[in-house]
Parts: sequence; C-alpha cells; structure tokens
Amino acid sequence: MSTTSESIPSGRPSFNEASQPASPLPMFEHHLRVLNDSYLSFFLERKRIEEVYVESLLKLHRKSKAIDTFLDDRIELNTARRAWSEVRDNLEREAQTRQAFLSTLTIDVVNSLISLKETQERTRKRIKDDLKESGNAYSDYSESTLPRLKRSYLRRCQEVEDCKAAAAAAPPPMSVNPADQGIVPSPNIRPVPNLPSRPNVTSPHPLRPLDRRPSGSGPTSRPRSPPSGSTFSEFAHQGKHLKNQLMTFLDKSGTVKETLGRSENTALRGVRAKREADEADREYRKGVHWLETLRLHRAKILEGAYKSLELFVHDYSTAVKDALIKYSDNMTATSATQTQLASHARSIVDRVSPEVDVNAVTQIIPRALATATPQPTLYYNYYVGECRDLIFGVSLVDYATARNLPEHEIPRIVRICIQEIDQRGLESEGIYRVSGRHAVVHELRQKIERNESAFKFNPTTDDVYAVASFLKMYLRELPEPLFKFALQDRIDYTEDRADHQTNSFTLLRSKIRRLPGVHRATLRVVVEHLARVVALSEKNKMDARNLAIVFSAVIFGEDEIPKGGDLLSVQSWRDTLMEDLIENVGMIFEELPPPSASPPLPDAPVGEQPSVYPYGSTHTRVASLPPLLPSRPNEDFTPKLPPRPNYSIHPSSRANPVSPSRSTIEPPPTPSWPPSLHEENITDIPTEVIQVFDDTSSSDSPRDSSQSPRSGRSVHPKSPSEPSPSS
Repeated sequence: MSTTSESIPSGRPSFNEASQPASPLPMFEHHLRVLNDSYLSFFLERKRIEEVYVESLLKLHRKSKAIDTFLDDRIELNTARRAWSEVRDNLEREAQTRQAFLSTLTIDVVNSLISLKETQERTRKRIKDDLKESGNAYSDYSESTLPRLKRSYLRRCQEVEDCKAAAAAAPPPMSVNPADQGIVPSPNIRPVPNLPSRPNVTSPHPLRPLDRRPSGSGPTSRPRSPPSGSTFSEFAHQGKHLKNQLMTFLDKSGTVKETLGRSENTALRGVRAKREADEADREYRKGVHWLETLRLHRAKILEGAYKSLELFVHDYSTAVKDALIKYSDNMTATSATQTQLASHARSIVDRVSPEVDVNAVTQIIPRALATATPQPTLYYNYYVGECRDLIFGVSLVDYATARNLPEHEIPRIVRICIQEIDQRGLESEGIYRVSGRHAVVHELRQKIERNESAFKFNPTTDDVYAVASFLKMYLRELPEPLFKFALQDRIDYTEDRADHQTNSFTLLRSKIRRLPGVHRATLRVVVEHLARVVALSEKNKMDARNLAIVFSAVIFGEDEIPKGGDLLSVQSWRDTLMEDLIENVGMIFEELPPPSASPPLPDAPVGEQPSVYPYGSTHTRVASLPPLLPSRPNEDFTPKLPPRPNYSIHPSSRANPVSPSRSTIEPPPTPSWPPSLHEENITDIPTEVIQVFDDTSSSDSPRDSSQSPRSGRSVHPKSPSEPSPSS
C-alpha cells in the first residue's frame, strides 16, 4: 500500500466554460453577436437613415411651399405651375408613406429583434452563472476536498498498519527473581502473595544511602553480618536487610509498571487508529458520492444549456424570418404607394401645355413692352433734324447685330451703292479715282441716316462719282477696317508674292476665313465689284493697280508712318495685296463654303495674334505701327514649300530683316492715269480746307479718293511719277 509521501493524482483542471469547445456559451455569444452586429445594426442604421430622409422631405416641402406661396401670390398660375404644385405636394405624401414604413420597421422589425436579444441575453447570463457555479463547485470539490479526504483515509490506514507492525515487533514481559537481585528469603518471613513478578534486570544499579528512597537502578548493598551474641541485634539487622530488599523490589516494580504501560498504550493506539481509519473511509466514500452528485448536476445544467441554445436558435431564426418578411412586405407596399404617387404626378405633368403658357405670356408682352421700353433716342442733326439710322462710324458687326442680319448679308448702303455704279458707272472714266463733290456726298450721308429704308439715289442729282465717294467714305469710316492687314505684313506679302501665287494664295484665304461673317461677305461683294470695274478698264481707265492704290487704305485700314520714315520712303514700298485680291477674286473666294455651313476655323499661324474686332470704336486710324516681326514660312493649309534657293530675297533668309528700301524693292511703274487727273492728286490737304473749298467753290473739282476724312496723312503707296504735294 502506498505511503503518505506518495503523490496523489490531481483532479480535473480548472473549469473555464468560455474556452471549452463543448460549452454552449460560445455558440450563444456567436448568435447574439450576429443578431446584434448584423441584423440589429443594419435595421437601426436603416431606421436612422429613414428618419433623416423623412425629416429632409418634410423640410424641403415646407421650404418649397413657402417660396411658391410668395412667388405665386396675386398672379394667375399657368399649367406648368399647377403641375408643379401637385408634384410638390406629392413630396409630403411621400414623406407620409415613408413615415408609415418607418413605424412598421420600428415596431415589427427593430423592437422584435431587440426583445429577442434582451431575452436571450438574460438566458445566456443565467446559463453562464449556472455553469460557472456548478463548474466551480465540481472543480473545487474534485481538486481540493476529495483529495484531502483521500489523503486522510490513506494516512489513517497507514497508521493502523504501523500500529500492527509495532505490536508484532515488541518483546514478551519478563518475571523478576529475588535471587537475581541478591535477596535471600528468610525462613521466618512468609512470601507476600499477589506480588507481580519483577522482570529480570541485568544492568548494574548504583548504591543509594539508607535515608533515601532506594532506586531500582542502583547496585544492591552488601549484607552486613549481624552482630553476634544478640538475637535482637540479629533480628534488627535482618529487618533492616529485608527493608532494603523491599525498597529495592519496590523500585524495580516501578520499571515493570512502565513497561506494562507502554504495551497497554500500543494496543490503545492501534484500536484508536483502526477506529479513525474507519471514519476516514466513510468520509472518503461520502466525498466520492458527493463528487458524482456534482458531476451529474453539472451534466444536467449542460443539457439544459444546450436545450436553451436549441430554443434560442429556433426563436432567433423565426424572429429574423418574420422581421425580413415584414420588412420586404413593407418595402413592397411603400414602393407601390410611391409608384401610385409618381403615376398621379405624371398624369398631372402631361397636362402641361407650353402653347397655352406661351399664349398667356404673348398676350402680356406687347403691353409690357410698350410700358417698359423707353422711346429711342434719335440723333439730332443741326441742319436736317432727327436721324433714325446711324450708319457711318458704326462697326459692321454692330450694324448686323442691331438689324439681325444673316451671316451672309451685307449692309444696305454697300448693296445700293454697288448696284447704282454697276448700272451707270462701270464705263465712267476714272471711277473711284475722281472724287464727287463734297457737298453732294455730305447730303447723301444725311439723307441715308435720316431714313435708311426709304433712301434712294436720284440719278439726276447724284452722279456716279458722288456715289463712289459715298461708298469709299462709308468703308473708310468703319471703326474696324473691312479686312485689317498691317502695312508691314502687306509689304512682306509682296516680297513673297510668287510663293503665294504658287500655293493659290493660301495665306489670304486663311485670313479671310477668320473674318466675321459680315466682314467676309462685304469684302467679297466689294472685290467682285472692283473686278467688274477692271473688266471695263479700257473704257474707265481703272485697272487693278489703279484701284489697288485707291482702295488699299480703304479696305485694309490706314497705318501711321513708321518711326524714322517719310513720304519718300513710303512711296518706294511695294504693296500688291489689293491688286492680287482684285485679279484673283475667283480663286480666292471660290473655295469658301457658305457662311452657314462654315467648318471651324483653324488656329492663327504661329507667331501671329488672332484678329480682334472690338465693338463700338469710333475711329479707324492705328495709333502706331506694330514692330516688325520676323517673317515665317506659310504653314496654314498647304504642305511645306520646297526650300528656297540661296539667292532668295525672302526675309527669312536674312539674318536681320529690315524695312524695304529703294535698293531692294523696285518702285511700281507709273499707272496710266489720264493727264487731266495728275494735277489733282493732292493727298495732304486737311479735311477742313477741303470743306471750305467745297462750300466756296461752285465748280466740281475732283479730289484724291484715298485721302482720309480726318486730318492726317495717307500712307498707301503711290507711283513715283505722281506729283507730290510739295510740287
């Protein structure tokens, strides 16, 4: 049998139901977490979103209704506003539908899931407490109490065995012989009955004095010889000797008592150990029985916990199913209600009639315009009175915008002037070169501005030269030139004239395409008219070069004389741009598409600023000539030109291009003007002097058509053979 030092097998490890795979608590917690974090979290967030949505709908409806009430006060609603009112009210109906959905979602879904969660939380807590209590009781009893009872039982059994072994190993009791103690029984002394026999003691005993209690461990005193000669002395001596023996015997009898007592104690301990072992056995048996009772109790609790888990899963699935069914049904009902609201709104919207609304507004517009539109402010001329149409000094774009002209339409003054000259002035000698009388031209200007639509030329009083001067005056006074082309650029063009003729005047066509529609249409009509004049140059003596001299400043605008230049250097410059326009009008304008179908214009050539046409300017003179830019190869519409020869005079082949001089550019040949016109080519006479001369002179004195109506110098090139003002 094992001893007390033997290791006692320990009970089961400490119970932790949360970590045991067989415990129902992890499954309980998992399902509760799914219920809370998945379903409840989703529906609570859905509820919050729905609440915000309903509140936003109601807020929007209140705001829109307040604004519409303010806007529609005291006015008759049109069909669009009536339909809008119904659509706006549908917003409130939608909010009410959403409120019903929100109420159903809260009661049937959210509250149901929350109730299930709270109930199962209490069940889980109760099961957890029961499992913990039963597990702790079983664990404590199996790990502490039962091992203690078992150890006590084994210890008591071991004590019983030890007592038995001690009793078996103890020697038997020994009898005491008086002779061994040196005691000689006297014949006169009778032995004392019932005296226990003394054990044999072989160890020496020390001597004790007579006046003290003899010790059983001391040596026996040697008997003295009684004195002889007296019986009484012998008897006394014998009595003393017996007394000493008796005392020695009594001392030895105490040792025997101790030995007998020890034997008696060993037997008592054995009996007591047996009784205690039996009691420990009964306690140990009761402990094992109670531990089994705790185990069965724990098993019952576990079975109840798993049964509760089954009920929870059933209730959980049933509740979730019912919640999802009600949620889906409510979504279907809400969608059906919204569909009905949308169908109702659509039926109202279909009643909107733009024609009815337009008719209602159309009836008000004339009266409103008559009331709100101020009377036009007419120009009042001191000599002729009010003028209804201001034509001179107004840009072509503003003119076309004010009169809503189509893109390909030209101003009426240009059209009637060209028609008049085509009818009776193409064969007139010096047409556009000979100036009309200033008074007649001025009167024509006043008449057309007084009433443009009713203006007509009088063939009797309005000669063709006055009509031609009238047309030139209108074109010259445009705030923006008809075809703005800087003088330096025209000179550069002339230097590369051969290249431009080779590539079919691509540069000119690209620039014309970028003009506004009214500029492009007017330029084409004017140039085609000049081409018809050139066709009859045998009779009118006006070829392309002569017309170019007259119309360069009119069409392209007047430039200031470059800094450091003078009239002599200007006359030496060559400008053939206008001449090329007149001579190649068919080639330049034939490929231009109709203005209405014009494709997007390409970007301006590299380094060139796009043309800008500001509205409302009042003059056409350029403040200063722009700085000379290095010429660039033509890269607009045609492929790259072949390389120029080394002897080319193109500005790009020169390191530092400079203004043309007499040594590089030959002056144009003298145009074949009639002899009678040479002495009238005066270009530097101020306008005021001309007006005074016209007012005081009764004769028709022709003037140079290229001079500006404002004071200043004309910078269009002239033939060297023409007389200068100094001559």
